Amino acid sequence: MKILVAYASAQGSTKEIAERIATRIRSSVGEAVCQPVDNIEQVNGYDAVVIGSAIHNGKWLPEASDFIHRDSEALVKQPLWAFSVGMADAFPRLFRKRAAALEETQMADAISHDIIPKSHKLFSGVLQAETAPAMLRVILRVFGGRLGDLRDWSAIDGWADEIALQLQGSTSSALNSDVPS
Repeated sequence: MKILVAYASAQGSTKEIAERIATRIRSSVGEAVCQPVDNIEQVNGYDAVVIGSAIHNGKWLPEASDFIHRDSEALVKQPLWAFSVGMADAFPRLFRKRAAALEETQMADAISHDIIPKSHKLFSGVLQAETAPAMLRVILRVFGGRLGDLRDWSAIDGWADEIALQLQGSTSSALNSDVPS
């Protein structure tokens, strides 16, 4: 099987998550290619696709949205998973669950216009103090928010492993359907 893990990353956090997902899938399923969406000309040569994007201003990055819109006809014919990288875990503890639920809903709604993934997962990324706007740093500090690397690698690994299991199952089903009974 040949799997594409495509991503759009602003600061590198989403790229690292995509690379980790590709590595996990590769170790279980076979070939997994990890590429930025801008480098992908077509998805027809892949057996399945995982696509992810950073969230900026409540939306996927434009290059990720353009990619799924441009290739939606091919993407709907393939097993597809999607992930978004936001910053819900940066919010004060009181608001984290609500922020995560809102981001998850917004992203699932936004991408479902063109594609219907088997699952969509929201991960937190990295928000460094030196790149965060001054006002945001103040608000987070005053209200108990967090800065730094907020990625949950065990959750990322778990999701990638779930995808790999589903892909292994689809390969077994396809192989078994070729065997006469």
